[in-house]
Amino acid sequence: MKLSETVIRLMTRLAVEHRAINLSQGFTDEAPDYEMTWGAIAALLGGTQEGIDRLESMTLGDLISLSEGAGGNASKMPLKDLLSRLRNPYDQFSQYSFPFGIRELRVAIADYTEAFYGHRPDPEDQITVVLGASEGMAATYRAFFSPGDAVVVMQPFHEIYPSQAGIFGLVPKFITLREDRDRGSWDLDRDELRRAMSDPAVRAIIVNTPHNPTGKVLSEEELAFIAELCNEYDCFAITDEIYEHIIYDGHRHHYLCAFEGMADRTITINSISKTGKSTGWRIGWVITPPEHTRALRAVHDNLVVQAPTPLQKGAVDLLRRDAQFFAGIAPKYRIKRDRLVAGLRSVGFALTPPEGAYYLFADYRKVTALSGFDSFDAAMHLIKEVGVATVPGDNFYSPDTPEAKSEGGRYLRFAFCRSLETLEAAIERLHRNL
Repeated sequence: MKLSETVIRLMTRLAVEHRAINLSQGFTDEAPDYEMTWGAIAALLGGTQEGIDRLESMTLGDLISLSEGAGGNASKMPLKDLLSRLRNPYDQFSQYSFPFGIRELRVAIADYTEAFYGHRPDPEDQITVVLGASEGMAATYRAFFSPGDAVVVMQPFHEIYPSQAGIFGLVPKFITLREDRDRGSWDLDRDELRRAMSDPAVRAIIVNTPHNPTGKVLSEEELAFIAELCNEYDCFAITDEIYEHIIYDGHRHHYLCAFEGMADRTITINSISKTGKSTGWRIGWVITPPEHTRALRAVHDNLVVQAPTPLQKGAVDLLRRDAQFFAGIAPKYRIKRDRLVAGLRSVGFALTPPEGAYYLFADYRKVTALSGFDSFDAAMHLIKEVGVATVPGDNFYSPDTPEAKSEGGRYLRFAFCRSLETLEAAIERLHRNL
């Protein structure tokens, strides 16, 4: 198959080129969680667990005494030189560690999963730390399936689901979520899903909830139906749960692995990218049924060896945060969601406010300046003439399906994970230039 740069990454590159405000790719311009950041810094400077423990108890006075004892005037030292006095000459965390993740992180993932969903995966036999959710998906495809196997994908979709399937010779089989703007929902056609799952070639379904790009949160009843079909047709469910804490208006995220019959049929993929506002760290994990873990770890080892060890140490500190921290994530995004919803509607966009995640999938056909364009050209007009970067909606649909034009051709995706100041600046540009 022919591969090319992903459209989402292309739009980010064009945003930089044209100095547009980047609301295309789903990463923030805000600092990640400090406890997580400190965990990585402590690992890089401390070098060993003993070194980390020493840093945790060190005061500024200790650091100044250490520096002055080495012949320096600490108050006039550059911070870089001052901190260099803390560095452990013996280092374990900048070197190779276990390919499937340091045990400390695997235990933290097990504790975290149990705390939120009442299900505890075995850190030794079920959890593999991977290089972000994208690598986790790729390793899953290769470890579980063979060329010619089919996977059901709900469109609109994140572009890596079908593209990675194609890399490994798998066949995406598409079903379509459809917007009901009057009801304020994106609807799953259960009959269409049953027809797709009944195909003997289908080995799995990709389940992304909260959903990118629509923001749909699959209900408990919808997930129960998916579980029923997986059991009936002997299929796996591959769940992408990276937006699990970004949910609004009373909706809830449900853990598919805990549904009846799904413990042996669910591959759970997650990461710290969205929860920790750290998309560049590339720390994720895959939870697998025990009998399949060895195959997944073998693929992961041969693809990338491991995720960065110091950043794994930081991820431990993120996952060990208290429940109040995780509960505080969504309210901040809800404020941003409501502001951008109002801003887009004020210039003519029509949309269903998302139930979760941090994207708006907005219909641009009644925006006068964009109404004559297809979705790619509308996105390009926004970048070049308005100074706001989005992603064309047809990128989230298979070009081999009629819905690519009839559905995707009317949408643009906006990411509202940026700071409120950035969102306000984008709205001002939309008002001024549309």
